[in-house]
Amino acid sequence: MNGKLTLFVVFTFVFVAILAMVQMAANLSFGIITLPQFAPTMAYVLIIILFKNLYRPITVKINKIVLIKAFIAILFPLALFTLAYYMGKLTGMDVTIGSSLFSIITTGLLGIIIGAVTEEIGWRSFFQPTLEQKHSVFVSSVIVGLVWGIWHIGHFMNGPLFMAGFLIFTISVSIIIAFLYKNTQYNIIISSLFHASINIGFTLYFSNGFENIKFFFIISLVWLITAIIILACGRKYFFVKIGA
Repeated sequence: MNGKLTLFVVFTFVFVAILAMVQMAANLSFGIITLPQFAPTMAYVLIIILFKNLYRPITVKINKIVLIKAFIAILFPLALFTLAYYMGKLTGMDVTIGSSLFSIITTGLLGIIIGAVTEEIGWRSFFQPTLEQKHSVFVSSVIVGLVWGIWHIGHFMNGPLFMAGFLIFTISVSIIIAFLYKNTQYNIIISSLFHASINIGFTLYFSNGFENIKFFFIISLVWLITAIIILACGRKYFFVKIGA
């Protein structure tokens, strides 16, 4: 990762801290909208102001492939969360659904979608394809997933064990999204819907926070196994430097 991309990462961390303080100072509910999610887009805007050669257009196209992958992007994360939920039940864990899908859709869907889009503009419409100019899809996905995970600074309060599981989760997610991105020119519709579906899944199963770390590790394991299967099936795509 070169100096300019390192600067982008630094900007995202600076902006997330500033926006978190603004949100708390304004007493704005995180259930309505999460201002720190705007940080990656703000960092992208600042980086292209400083370095115009790093500009990348945000791809928003609708065709048959995109529609199919958008449908997958909505359902796939929720399916994996549900699979983990039943695995937790089968192993005797006290796992519950904290919110109803209907209430999430009717009260918080707009904020979830806005937050997903503003993150994905930075993470996978800019950072991922720019990394792929020098690295393979796999290496780029791991870097994005790692930075994206660490960027969730608030989760460090849950302890190092939780963060280890969370980084496994974010790297796995990054790999899966990269696979869905194939042949779509990094279409932000796909990554945003996938991201929004993940956030809905967390709201469903962790509405009261991440006290159930064992259940979260089951979720991370399910996503990791899925990512490994996808890597095995898409070896040529992931491990060949393709450029962008």
